[in-house]
Amino acid sequence: MGVDVNFCSEQAILFKEALDASLASRGLSIPGDAFFLKELNTALMFSKFIATSLIKTPEILMDLLDSKDLYRTYSPGEYIKKTEPILNLPEKAHVLQRFLGTLRLREMVRIAWRDLNGHAALEETMADLSALADACVETAMTVLHEKLCTTHGVPMDPHGDPLKIIVLGMGKLGAGELNFSSDIDLIFAFPREGTIENAVRMPGCEAFFTKLCREFLNIFNSRSTGLPIFRVDTRLRPFGESGPLVMSCEAMEIYYQTQGREWERYALIKARPMAGDLAAGHALLATLKPFVFRRYLDYGTFDAFRDMKARITMQIRDKRWKNNIKLGAGGIREIEFFGQLFQLIRGGVTPRLQEKKILKVLALLAREGFINAATARDLKSAYVFLRTVEHRLQEYDDRQTHDIPGGKSKRHCLALSMGFDSWDGLEKALHRHMDMVHQHFNKLLVSKESKKKNGKAESPFRYLWETINDPQADVKASLVSGYTAPEKVLQSLETLAEHPHTRKLTRTGRRRLNDLIPLVAEIAGEQPQPEITLERLISLIIAIEQRTCYLSLLLENPTAIITLATLATQSPWIISFLSRHPALLDELLDPATLYKPPDRPSLERDLAHRMAAIPPEDFEFQLEELCLFKLTGTLRVAAADISGDYPLMKVSDALTDIAETVLQQVLCIAWQQTRRRYGVPSGIEPAPGATPGFAAVAYGKLGGIELGYKSDLDLVFVHSESRGVTSGGPRSIENMRFYTLLGQRIITMLTMHTPAGTLYKPDMRLRPSGQAGMIVSHIDAFYEYMETQAWTWEHQAIIRARPVAGDPLLWKKFNAIRQQVMEIKRHTPTLRQEIREMRERMKKQRFDALSHGFDIKQGRGGIVDIEFLVQFLTLNHARNHPALIRWTDNIRLIETLEKERILSETQALNLRETYIVLRKALHRLDLKEKTEYRPGTDLTKKTRMVSQLFQRMLYD
Repeated sequence: MGVDVNFCSEQAILFKEALDASLASRGLSIPGDAFFLKELNTALMFSKFIATSLIKTPEILMDLLDSKDLYRTYSPGEYIKKTEPILNLPEKAHVLQRFLGTLRLREMVRIAWRDLNGHAALEETMADLSALADACVETAMTVLHEKLCTTHGVPMDPHGDPLKIIVLGMGKLGAGELNFSSDIDLIFAFPREGTIENAVRMPGCEAFFTKLCREFLNIFNSRSTGLPIFRVDTRLRPFGESGPLVMSCEAMEIYYQTQGREWERYALIKARPMAGDLAAGHALLATLKPFVFRRYLDYGTFDAFRDMKARITMQIRDKRWKNNIKLGAGGIREIEFFGQLFQLIRGGVTPRLQEKKILKVLALLAREGFINAATARDLKSAYVFLRTVEHRLQEYDDRQTHDIPGGKSKRHCLALSMGFDSWDGLEKALHRHMDMVHQHFNKLLVSKESKKKNGKAESPFRYLWETINDPQADVKASLVSGYTAPEKVLQSLETLAEHPHTRKLTRTGRRRLNDLIPLVAEIAGEQPQPEITLERLISLIIAIEQRTCYLSLLLENPTAIITLATLATQSPWIISFLSRHPALLDELLDPATLYKPPDRPSLERDLAHRMAAIPPEDFEFQLEELCLFKLTGTLRVAAADISGDYPLMKVSDALTDIAETVLQQVLCIAWQQTRRRYGVPSGIEPAPGATPGFAAVAYGKLGGIELGYKSDLDLVFVHSESRGVTSGGPRSIENMRFYTLLGQRIITMLTMHTPAGTLYKPDMRLRPSGQAGMIVSHIDAFYEYMETQAWTWEHQAIIRARPVAGDPLLWKKFNAIRQQVMEIKRHTPTLRQEIREMRERMKKQRFDALSHGFDIKQGRGGIVDIEFLVQFLTLNHARNHPALIRWTDNIRLIETLEKERILSETQALNLRETYIVLRKALHRLDLKEKTEYRPGTDLTKKTRMVSQLFQRMLYD
């Protein structure tokens, strides 16, 4: 080790002697304390750039010491402040290049010194380098823009407002992760077309901004002063080197919408407005966001990413990159590719992933569950290590290099700068990190070649599909294995081949479909009802095939096809459901979550997590995300339901939990929107919760915790408005009007169409006075109505009513009213007659039985008979048996009627069992998309007993 240490030390000694001579020639001196001399020695040992810069211009060192900039972290905006002196000079354009070159030199010495001496972590070093570049670009553009306006006129938009350049920082600059000797990747734009005021030899805005950009590039890329600023690369712009240097925002948007390629999406992930008109830059990126981050899981990009990965892999094999820590196997590029792959596929669905800094991206991927924590730790530690090595390499001579030096002495100096005693120690650490990164990188994408080796893509079904229009059907039918009716298979495939959606597919879409169909046909052939399963899967493919990303999703995940085939065999409803909402196909990738619906706390956490990632002002995205949340939950419940391992009561509980969670969030959003517009109602009682003075009450299936897949939401809104007006908003309105608008807003949100569908169909007919009544009722008026005007059927309905969202104080008031209504003393014969008459009216409106089956709801001894019987007994006995008031669901009401000895054990058991079987059958009919039901002998016996009990209780 001695030779190497001596080499580094001797180099530092020589540099120190030269620096001392330079200082002496100018009459300058530096501190002699041991701490400073140790840091100076470190800087001179490991950075020839620092040494030669200070020897040539020792004033830089004195300035850094006097200002104490070597030992402090800059605050935000400090680099911009350091450029202000030039803005006050009369001939600033002439001295711009030297000023910025001198500034960069000083700050690069400072940044390298702080990094080498351990004063700045990697994140601070990258942030400083990026902020320095920002300040240089902003200052240059400001000075040059002012100069051109003086000599050629001022660019103006059609409204007469001045136009400024937009500068987008790309790559590491855009992410604020610039390396020490990096180029800066820039894209130039201007907000809109306009005119040049007082034009002098300047035909229009594009010509003006093109000239501005060219002068900017001349200054930054010139080395005439010997003081470089930053090398600028503009090849990431639309059309690359052959494209215009600058474009209007509109032209740029059209380009990306019509000609944008996958690698350009990849590049734009890190794009950031960093100079010029920042507001217009952010607006431009907002318009490009749908191109970069798609609001569906973007599996359609896999082929492009696979090609990117293949190019990276091919480049790695080149011996030139063997010792390259950026482009070599396991280098920095592979870590960035890893993170950005997930960002492009999932960034539109999970907005949190629209992060520019790779370390934050990796942490988010682990937090969101897309990668495990160990993988994130591996990649983060490797990134920090490799970027630190990168800086040490570049700080040595301010040269853009990523290659480990070949000489023994230089390698040892690099090791020492990294804190290792020898090159062997650094080499082992490099290999450990880079091997681990490359292993993770290799697991990212499965190649098509390996996929073909599984044999399914080369099965006879491939030939069958590719020759489906061949007239020799008899020959082809013999190729259909696993199916008992080959002619039906051919018919299904012909239906797909001849469908207009298929005929309109692009070449890429057709290729994906050709790869997918053989897999689907073979997997469907393994199901118990292969022809039916294939027919249902083909109907799904017809619905989704024009969004070819969904074909890619299935191609990339054959296990999802197996899951899909299993579901299709059991439930045509699930296939219809997925056809309407193909974004849910991603749920098929993880059977562990698909067949296990989350509990209420998990639902609430999940929804809060989703909502937190959406800007509060993005109402449409909030609503769309709510729809996706509801649909995802419903799909999981249905999958668990048809698996046979999920009891009926849990199905209804889960569907009810989903609806209540959504309703609570809808109420919160509606409250905030109404509040922003009108302020807050005054004069109401203080109450915890986000919606004081307002509550949503669930009736019917939701109130009874018996929600089904197709259930409406029976709702009643109440408020505790006091006389007065709102305050704190742009406009004041009466409190009562506020709550009415709030209720209307909730209904609008529940029914509004989004790309993901609608939330629920609310039914407000159970409110006081029905459809003629107010949307929102005052709680006191509600009580008076229920006590003096309500019909018996409204008292029946309130048995199943319970507050589900809003002000907890109003919940208590409503529950007290419900109790008082249920405790009203009733005349049994009158109650019996009114309930019986209501049941007869319902029968007249519906056929008692279907032509070939049993009406589960309205048939004799069916669900409605059980519900009416339970309601009659509850209203008739609640006054003397208050235990009945506690429950809103029929099962627990039946159990309570038994405990209170109002029903016998046999009667209660039959009612309970029949009710559960019928409701389960109703769920099954929904999932199978059937309407007719044929009860077995045992159930027929049970419904007959229910009908007899109903007759005895209400008619005899």
